[in-house]
Amino acid sequence: MKQKYYTGPITDHFNGNNFQNLTTAEKIKYLNSFDGIKWYFHMITNAWTGLTPHVVQAHPKEREKELKVTMIGHASILLQIEGYNILVDPVWSPRIGPVFFIGKKRVNPPGVPFSHLPPIDAVLITHNHYDHMDIRTLRRLYKKYDPIFFTPLGNDIVLKKHISNVMTIHTMDWFEEKLLDNQLKITLWPAYHWSARGIYDRNDALWGGFIVSSPHYNAYFTGDTSYGDEKIFKQLKDHFPALDVAVINIGAYAPRAILKGHHNDPEEAVKIFLDCGAKQALGIHWGTFQLSSEEAYEPVHTLYGVLRDRLLPVNQFIPMRPGQTWHPKSSVIQAKSADSAISNEPPKE
Repeated sequence: MKQKYYTGPITDHFNGNNFQNLTTAEKIKYLNSFDGIKWYFHMITNAWTGLTPHVVQAHPKEREKELKVTMIGHASILLQIEGYNILVDPVWSPRIGPVFFIGKKRVNPPGVPFSHLPPIDAVLITHNHYDHMDIRTLRRLYKKYDPIFFTPLGNDIVLKKHISNVMTIHTMDWFEEKLLDNQLKITLWPAYHWSARGIYDRNDALWGGFIVSSPHYNAYFTGDTSYGDEKIFKQLKDHFPALDVAVINIGAYAPRAILKGHHNDPEEAVKIFLDCGAKQALGIHWGTFQLSSEEAYEPVHTLYGVLRDRLLPVNQFIPMRPGQTWHPKSSVIQAKSADSAISNEPPKE
């Protein structure tokens, strides 16, 4: 099948036609028809029920000198750092998918109302799956703020086709660095995942995670990833020995036989946290869109169990709820959810 998005030299992760992961230790099991039916059956027979979508929404300040991370929902994060406002994988749409009226429905509102966003300087898009690259949201952001977009190779074609040919997009290869106003360094880091927006474009665009660095802070966003052979996370510690925070996926992992090569589970998320050497971990990618068969709050309960078994403090890896904000000087989470079903309160001893 002809490449749809990118042409460039052959590398250790691009064969001239498709991108591939750096490791073969955990090959991705792509969904064939049988697996697709089995995955769908698992999901509908374990459908999330009884969730009340009441979340206290945050209203961030227009600018923050220090580091703050606010959870929007699913994999969408507002990063405020050194006076800059950066969104990662922003999704404000009520549904995700190629057709907005039949896509997966969100079960809680965004943790920051779109109208209360501070001025957005940049948008980081880790890959082109619909729960991370939401064209409707990105179009709204472009029209209102005209931010600079950073994304892995090939994704610029999708953005320009659906939003604007004149939008500012920096495409990046793994390990490549770009500057934002000569103040922040954006680094694209490998992830063990894949890409597609349709049937005929699998792995035509690259995927990855980001490190945002300033003179005082380093924040790591894994993007969607599996644990793979662990090398990229241990290698990260060598390149960025002073990570203040790692924002790591903890959900959308069951059934494990099908999704192990797609997403890490909470136990593997803790391994990523320990491997990369971050001071703090924040858990995302849970409790907003049902993309797998685990219960909405199962990733949280499992995460706390893993932390307890490893004798790690529960406040060292916080599963973030929409509207919550973390900053390095305090482990206090600002927003309080009215939804006990997706509570991230630590278990009582």
